[in-house]
Amino acid sequence: MILPCRIHQPRSHLRSFALALLFAAFSLVLQPGRAWSQNAVGSTFEQAGLGWLPAIPIQINAGLDAGYDDNVTLSPSGQGSVFTRENVVLTYDRPGGQTQFFVVGVGRFSQYFDVSGQDETSGNVTMSLTHNFSSRLSFYASVYGTYQNEPNLTSNVGPQNVRSPFFDTVDIFSLTYHWLLRFTTVTSYTFERVYYTSSSNGNSQNGVQNTLAQNRIQNTFSEEFQFSLTSRTVLVGEYRFEAIDYDTAPTNSTTNFLLAGINHNFTEHLMVHVRGGESFRSLENEGTMASPYFEGTLGYVRSNHSLNWTASYGYESPTATGATTTKTWRTGLNLTYDLTSRLSSTTGVYYHHDENQGGTGSTGTQDS
Repeated sequence: MILPCRIHQPRSHLRSFALALLFAAFSLVLQPGRAWSQNAVGSTFEQAGLGWLPAIPIQINAGLDAGYDDNVTLSPSGQGSVFTRENVVLTYDRPGGQTQFFVVGVGRFSQYFDVSGQDETSGNVTMSLTHNFSSRLSFYASVYGTYQNEPNLTSNVGPQNVRSPFFDTVDIFSLTYHWLLRFTTVTSYTFERVYYTSSSNGNSQNGVQNTLAQNRIQNTFSEEFQFSLTSRTVLVGEYRFEAIDYDTAPTNSTTNFLLAGINHNFTEHLMVHVRGGESFRSLENEGTMASPYFEGTLGYVRSNHSLNWTASYGYESPTATGATTTKTWRTGLNLTYDLTSRLSSTTGVYYHHDENQGGTGSTGTQDS
């Protein structure tokens, strides 16, 4: 699976260009004698004559982000500010032969120097588990949860021109079975919960729904068929069923996806994943409609840096006032560069364009 995107000239055009360029992500790893890492703990136990105790594969990292947000309050006036963000990261990584388990927890504390009342405390937790039942059958689970005020510029969580505290979790569970040497199926289920804790629609000129109207549960089931054409190329056919249930908004929907695509490694460093096809969305009170769907990722990875470009187009949850359906073109470019073994920088640029439809027709477009 990949991510979702659109383009149109606005009838009522709203611009709130909230670009936050993040750079100087200092990953200051603690000294081995002080850090809770597998090697450090193991050597400490041995020195104390307790070598029989198991090593604890834990690391604690402290870091600092710095950057400039050109529209901190996400209002039409667009007041910018330099910001810093302190990070504390706790990592548990236990690779194994049959079972691999990984957990990372992140706490962030943000300060905006030129705008008052916008400081933020946020955090997220990511867990992944892989278990190989046999050489043919494997299970994978990924659990992600975050609490933050800043809008998520990379996905369709909620309004991207409103700052309001929210909780978001995306949990993936999948089974992979290798039927033949070249043929594999992947059966997966994805659960997402979006929950805003307070009511806000930002500045009245934003034209967005109240954030409480975004609270929803999203369930997605998918079946993917993979055929290894060569050692570098995998052909993919996929069916998805998505059901979205809102807490209060009358925009519940179900969507069926019929997709085909390819996973290809051009070199050992450059790869591309592409899916495309048709999606059919049924609204609770407004019938069924169809739209093309596309998602793609182009990635380049070297030993000390990586560059990823993502793009998508398709139905997303509406955020504009009066909109019942939204088609979105979404794209993003992310660069990570390891300056030293302890210092890395990350820069991201994201853009999306919404085409909104209401019960009686077009309600305009949005860009951010």
